Amino acid sequence: MAGQGLRVGAVNLTINPELGMSKGGLRLFGSPITKVDDDLYLGAIVLESKGVTLCLIACDLGNSRTEEALEIRTRVAHALEIPVVNVMFNLSHNHSAADLPTMLHGNADEKDISRSENYFAFVIEQAVLAATTAQAQLRPARMAHAWGASDLNIYRREWNGDQDVLGEVPGHPTDNSIGVIRFDDLEGNPIAILFRFSCHPVVNGAQSPTLSADFPGPARKIIEKNVGGTVLFLQGCGGNINPQVGIGYEVDCSEEVYRMGTALGAEVVRVALGLRTNKYQKDRVLLQNVPNILFKPWRERTEHAEVTLGASHEVAHFGFVPLPSVDEAAQLAEHWEREILEREKRGALTWETRVAKKMKLWADSVVTSVAQSNPTREFEAHAFRIGEIAIVGLNVEAFFETGEEIRVRSPWPDTFVLGYTNGTIMYLPRAQDYPKQGWKWPNTHALPDFLPQSYCQPALWHPDSEQKAVKAALGALDKLR
Repeated sequence: MAGQGLRVGAVNLTINPELGMSKGGLRLFGSPITKVDDDLYLGAIVLESKGVTLCLIACDLGNSRTEEALEIRTRVAHALEIPVVNVMFNLSHNHSAADLPTMLHGNADEKDISRSENYFAFVIEQAVLAATTAQAQLRPARMAHAWGASDLNIYRREWNGDQDVLGEVPGHPTDNSIGVIRFDDLEGNPIAILFRFSCHPVVNGAQSPTLSADFPGPARKIIEKNVGGTVLFLQGCGGNINPQVGIGYEVDCSEEVYRMGTALGAEVVRVALGLRTNKYQKDRVLLQNVPNILFKPWRERTEHAEVTLGASHEVAHFGFVPLPSVDEAAQLAEHWEREILEREKRGALTWETRVAKKMKLWADSVVTSVAQSNPTREFEAHAFRIGEIAIVGLNVEAFFETGEEIRVRSPWPDTFVLGYTNGTIMYLPRAQDYPKQGWKWPNTHALPDFLPQSYCQPALWHPDSEQKAVKAALGALDKLR
């Protein structure tokens, strides 16, 4: 309600899938989950001030299509009686989570799809429950924010001749920033801690059959233990960034997950403990009237200000690199139809058949696209204003350089740039990340990245798409002023 100052509520709820469900992935990370190392969480924070309500949801899922994310946001918005644009949904891009239904259709049997659909219904229920519970717990609050840094990630785009390799490039720049936002009650007790970091959660590697939140899990735990409040992890622009420890090779990766998560959480703790919301320092004064000892005493805050809250979004349309002819597309679809039958007949490995089915879905998307005169896909930049800071989410696997450009050019002094927000439509390379000759259809390059096949997009984006995304993000941020 207007005139009451900022009010905040937050909660985390578990979203563990059934054991036996498959992790998201084609060749890697596609095996069934056999046990739980670490619970998955979905967290919601609700903010209210000046008659405006915002809800930010963060979860330990890997991917969702924009349609799935929109269904979650719509259901939450209806429950909170706010516009859909006032609900933002960020995924950690955790590779040890279960797939949602749209990633499985045409690529799995009916039993697996049914289990995934039931799981998605459960995730929606938990999202609504988290949001409404957070709203019911609204209480007067103040906020503060700051930035830390960590060297726990590494650049992962490596070139071998003209081949794109998923590797490690020591010494290459990355986004090592950690953004921290702290919300406290009026006595200074933490309500919620949000922390943003850019890195693929793949420490719990492809050979591990366990359910894990990956490094955000132990990071949350150490922050909750040493600072308090509800802790939400926000994934930044980690499309070309891996953990410094790499993708886990071991069957049991729990130690490395703990080490990285704890180290990351420790930096968040350091930053969060340096933020005071109920006290402040001003002028220096004499200590017990001793003339040469001056210091700044802590003084209690008495005000409880309102803050300006706002939400906006901006849409851009991405084109594609040149597509094949109608005949070539039809031949592609026929090839993969035959390939599925051949692999099933000879008893191919599970992942081989899974890949063939995904390739057939992709081929069908090529057939559909070439029938259009100028096929495009919709990209969305979604922005929140919370006082004098801004959060902007992109529904792509954005590269860290894109996030840094948006942050530097933002009209706001502090901007938290997120990828994997409101669903994910595909990787978004910059023009300079393409080979000198450009990516040419059918985009034969290294698994698992730059892979339109996994997202069922007909081809890679036109090289001008990344700058369209930057422009859309800056436009959404500008609208909030």
